[in-house]
This record gives sequence, structure tokens and C-alpha cells, in this order.
Amino acid sequence: MQACRRLMLAAALLGGATAQAADPAVLRIVAPTNQSMPLLRMAGAQPAEGLLKDVGEALAERVGLSARFIPLPSKRAGPAVASGAADLLCYVKPGWLEDKVLWTHAFLPGTGIVAAHPTAPPVTMLHELRDEPLGTVLGYRYPILDQAFMQAIRREDVADATTNLRRLALGRIRYAVTDRAALDYFLRDNPDSGLREAIEVERYQLGCALSPDKAALLAPLNRAIDRMQADGTLEALVNRYR
Repeated sequence: MQACRRLMLAAALLGGATAQAADPAVLRIVAPTNQSMPLLRMAGAQPAEGLLKDVGEALAERVGLSARFIPLPSKRAGPAVASGAADLLCYVKPGWLEDKVLWTHAFLPGTGIVAAHPTAPPVTMLHELRDEPLGTVLGYRYPILDQAFMQAIRREDVADATTNLRRLALGRIRYAVTDRAALDYFLRDNPDSGLREAIEVERYQLGCALSPDKAALLAPLNRAIDRMQADGTLEALVNRYR
């Protein structure tokens, strides 16, 4: 009888966990663990602050769901959304992901740059960096640079964007591929590093990748994005980290 009760309890717990994972009232949002501020800062297994946390929570609330963040490295983020293991991945665009996903409106501005160590020579054209080892983040794709160089870039991969800039500040590399907002945020905390923007790579408007399993959410998410742009919510969230 006791063994039977234990089996029934285990079955109930398993059923509860399965129901929680498939809870239709939850929006499962990828928290890319190799991002950095101002986009995201992780505390253990959960996001503590950052634009991606704020935007994800705002979008979930606007479509009547609760945000649940799933920490994943960028290399696994796209496949997780495509397979339905996660619902949403934001601050991405077609060309960065090879996976078959749905796309929301583009609504988050960004600028890709190459940052330079203080002693690095000036750069006027991207092709001047063709044979230069560049600081990069594991799992990130850099198609514009690959196209400009007419070959794959010479990567110096690290685990996350902050480590990329720290290595640059220490002089272990002369140039690193990053985002203008990430460099500005790093310089706020490390004004004596002397890092500078060497050259702009591209300006982009980024959106969110949505799992095909959640196709019914695409129109509500796009309406939420439009409302957030119209009522100033999005601008306020972006300005919070400038």
C-alpha cells in the first residue's frame, strides 16, 4: 500500500511538471546567457536586469501571459524556438538564425560595430580587417563581415559579450565585434580602458523569433509591439539603459 501511494505521488508530481511546462498562460522567453548589459545580466539561472528582460515581461503582459525565462546560450536559442522548446527569442533578425521560425515586427534599434584597443591602428574600410583576428562571441553569426571579407572572419571566440570587451581592454586582441550600446555601457563602468569605436558595421532594426507552434500569438505580439511604440513604453524601456 505504501509503495502504491509513492507511485501515485510520483505520477502526480510528473503530471504537474508536464502541465507546468505546457502551461498555455506562460510565454517561455529565451534569456541568452552570452548577452551582456545593457541587454541582459544574469543572476544564477535567471535574468536580473536588462532591456531583454524588460521587453520580454512587457510583451508577455500585453498578450495576457506570464513571462518565464529559459536561460540558453545563443547557439541553442534558435533551435529551441524552432522546435517549440521555447516560445520567443528577441533582439534577433533573419540572417542571424538559420532555423525555421516566425518573425514579429522589427522594433528594437541597434548598431553593430568593431571596437578597438587604444593602440590599434585606425580603420576606414571593413576589408582592412580581413586578416585581423577579431574578438567574437561563441554562437554568434556575423554575416555582414563574412560578406565584406569574402571569407569567414578570423574569430577569437569567448563565452559572452562582456568578456569580449574585457579581453580587448587588456590588449589580448586589437579589435572586437560588438554592439554600440554594449561598448557605451562598458565605457560607463570602465572609462579608463580607452576603448573606442573603430568602424560601424551595420545599423539594424531587430525583432523577435517566435516558435511555429505559437503561430496564433504572432498577431497579438505585433499588436502589442505597435502599441508599445505608440504609447512611449518602448522608448522608455530603451532609454532606461542609455
